[in-house]
Amino acid sequence: MKLSKYVKLGILMVFTIFVLIWGLSYLKGHDFFKPVDYYYSRYERVDGLQESSLVTVNGYRVGNVKDIRFANDKSGDLIVTFMIDNDFRIPVKSIARIVSSDIMGSRSVKLVFSGEEAYYQAGDTIPGEIESDLKEQVSMQVLPLKYKAEELLSTLDSAITVLTVIFNEDAREDLAESFENINRTINNLELTSADLQQLMSAEKSNLGRLIRNMEGFSSTLNNNSAHFDNIITKLAAITDTLASQPLTPLFADLSDAVNSIHFILKKVNSDQSSAGLLLNDDELYNNLTGLTTNLELLLADIRSNPKKYIHFSAFDFGKQVYINSPESDASGSQSILYRIRLITSRQQLPPESTLFEKAGVISEMNINGEFTYFSGEYAYYADAEKARIILLRNFPDATVVPFRNGKIIPLERALRLQAK
Repeated sequence: MKLSKYVKLGILMVFTIFVLIWGLSYLKGHDFFKPVDYYYSRYERVDGLQESSLVTVNGYRVGNVKDIRFANDKSGDLIVTFMIDNDFRIPVKSIARIVSSDIMGSRSVKLVFSGEEAYYQAGDTIPGEIESDLKEQVSMQVLPLKYKAEELLSTLDSAITVLTVIFNEDAREDLAESFENINRTINNLELTSADLQQLMSAEKSNLGRLIRNMEGFSSTLNNNSAHFDNIITKLAAITDTLASQPLTPLFADLSDAVNSIHFILKKVNSDQSSAGLLLNDDELYNNLTGLTTNLELLLADIRSNPKKYIHFSAFDFGKQVYINSPESDASGSQSILYRIRLITSRQQLPPESTLFEKAGVISEMNINGEFTYFSGEYAYYADAEKARIILLRNFPDATVVPFRNGKIIPLERALRLQAK
């Protein structure tokens, strides 16, 4: 049968396409006519490994890289597929290491055998490693040199700084001054040694006499060593006697005395004794303070009006009567009122402030641009003093201030006017 030219052309095209596909596959390392097994390996990175890269064992090619793709678990790892001749066996625990195949940085896969008796099966995953590239190896070798160079440069910088300081003009002057001081010190030492030599020459006889006296004193001590031994023996006997005496009664007496003092102090600090009441009872203290204040007022009144308390006359024409009553405050001296000054502030404070919570009725007065606050109004100084003593707990600077017709007057004048 005779084929037409179109059939021949078709057969030629099919053959040509087949040869082209086979050639491309062969160039990629896959031979259709040679059976292969596929193995896999997982890497974090491949560092330039390409498809069709060689797979070698001890430098001998046993396969090629078929495919490189990302893992399906979205971890970013890469899965590399190897084509290995089916008559080649890989022991288990072997490693597929990505290495540099030439100086240009091309990558290939080197199989490092483990020496095990068992072998991987087609489709198994071989553990993968990545060999450091030339750059990393050079960096690792150069890094210690870099550190040493940096240390050397810092040392040189310190040395240059020291030299700069030394050869500075001020430093040179300081060095010259230091050498001058050293020379002066040496001269002073020479003068001192000369003076010592002169002193030794002048006092040679006295030094000899002193040495002889010391020898005599040492000989005296040597001659009286028996007496010193006797004294030491007597001291030892005294200490032995003291040690043999019972000290327990003495310590017992001391303990009883301490206990007695402790009991007395406990009674003083409690409210069960007169001394304790005197020290701890605030009311008793306030009463005593008020009593002394009343006594002071009484003495002042006696000095101002002696006739009020002592009356002596050869002829008795009648008694004078002195009346001190609040009703007479409307006239003259009895219009004096006493207030307790609590606090003075540059800023105005509201009367309802919590500061004046226990101070009673509060009044305010502006004195020289400052605000002074007073508490209460009392017709007699003794009443005001009692209130002041109570307020001292919250206002340590509280004082009694007398007013007459709305104006502040001295306390002595107020007491004198009230005593009339």
